[in-house]
Amino acid sequence: MLHNVSMKNLYYLDNAATTKVFDEVFDILKESNTNGYYNPSASYKQAIQVKEVLNNSRETISKHLGGSGGKLYFTSSATESNNTVFSGVHLRAGQTVLISAGEHPSVYESANNLTKKGIVIKQIPLTSFGDIDEDSLLKLLEENNVALVSIIHVSNETGRINDIKKLCKLVKSVNPKIILHSDGVQAFGKIKVNLNELGVDLYTISAHKIYALRGIGALWIKNGVVVDPLLLGGGQENGFRSSTENVLGAISFAYSASRVCENIENNYNIVKSYKNEFVEKLKNSKIGSLVEINSLNDNSPYIVSLSFDNIKGEVLMNFLESDGILISTGSACSSKKAGNRILTAMGLSLTKVIGSVRISFSPYLDYDFDYIVSCFEKNVLHLYENVKVKK
Repeated sequence: MLHNVSMKNLYYLDNAATTKVFDEVFDILKESNTNGYYNPSASYKQAIQVKEVLNNSRETISKHLGGSGGKLYFTSSATESNNTVFSGVHLRAGQTVLISAGEHPSVYESANNLTKKGIVIKQIPLTSFGDIDEDSLLKLLEENNVALVSIIHVSNETGRINDIKKLCKLVKSVNPKIILHSDGVQAFGKIKVNLNELGVDLYTISAHKIYALRGIGALWIKNGVVVDPLLLGGGQENGFRSSTENVLGAISFAYSASRVCENIENNYNIVKSYKNEFVEKLKNSKIGSLVEINSLNDNSPYIVSLSFDNIKGEVLMNFLESDGILISTGSACSSKKAGNRILTAMGLSLTKVIGSVRISFSPYLDYDFDYIVSCFEKNVLHLYENVKVKK
C-alpha cells in the first residue's frame, strides 16, 4: 500500500516517464467494469457488445493518429510494440537494420538482439542538436543492404523532434521496399501526428504517457506491411497478438487520446510557457553560468535536458527530491545503466553526461518556478562547494 507523503511543495517534473491518470478515466472504467466486464472474444451477446467497445476505442485512437491507411493493434506497452517490430519484420541473415543513435532502450536492445540471427545493426549518428544526421543516413542507406530503419519521432531524453516525413521520403527514395518504423511515444498527444502524411510503415504509441492506464500500448501497421506476431495463442487482435484483450486499458487510452489531441495546441502553448519560464529563471539565477540547456527552442517543450559540469545528476536529483521536486536523470527504462548514450552521441563531454538531468512538464499540473529554480540554485551551489572542498 502506498502512503501519502505530506509535503508543503510537491512538483512532479517527470511526465516523460509516466503521467497521472485523468480522474474522469476512473468514472468511465467503473461504469464499463460494472456492465461490460465480459471477455470480448466470447460469442454471447454481452461479449460481442464489449468487442464493439474495444473496436470503437481502436478506431478513436486511429482517427487521432491519422492512421486510416493502416491497422492499430493493442499491446501491453510501447516496449512490447517495439519488440514486436524487431522480432516480427521479415529479415534474413546478412541484411542491415539501421536505428538512430537516439532510440529508446526498447528499440536499441531489440535491434541489437538481432545480431544473433546474423543481421547487421548500424546506428545513424546524431547531430550536436540531437536529431538525425541526414548525410550519414544517406550514406548508410546507399552502402548497405538495408531492410528496416527505425527513427524515434521525439527524443525521450531531449525532446528533439525528427522530421519523420522528410526522413521517410529520403529512405523510400533510396529503396521503397525498406520498412520504416518510428517510436512515437513522446510525440502522440503532444505534437500533431498524421501517419498517412508521415509515410511510415510502423508506429508505436503508449497510453500511460498521455494520462491513461499503464499496461497498454499499441502498434500501428500500414496496410500491406507484414509483421509476424510476438505472442501466440488464442489469436486475439485479429490473430496479431494473442492474450485476453485489455478492454479497460483500451477505453482509457481512447478517452485520453481524444482529450489530449482535441486540446493539443492549447496544451502545447501551456507547456511551452512552462519551459520558457523555467529556462529563463534558471539562466538568470546564480547558477545560470553553470547550466547547459541540451534542449533547443524548437524541441518539444514537454522535455528539457540540463547538464552541469563536475556534479552528478543522480545526486542533484536526490537532493531535489528532499525539496519536493521530482525529476529524473533520463529514461526510466534505462535508469539502472550508467551514463547516457544519447547525450554521448550528441557529443557532450563525459562530465556533462554524468551531470545531466531531465525535466518533463504536464499541461495539467501547476508549477511554482520561483520555488523550483531556487531549489535548483541552492542544491547546485551546495554540490559545487563540496567539489571545491574536495579539491
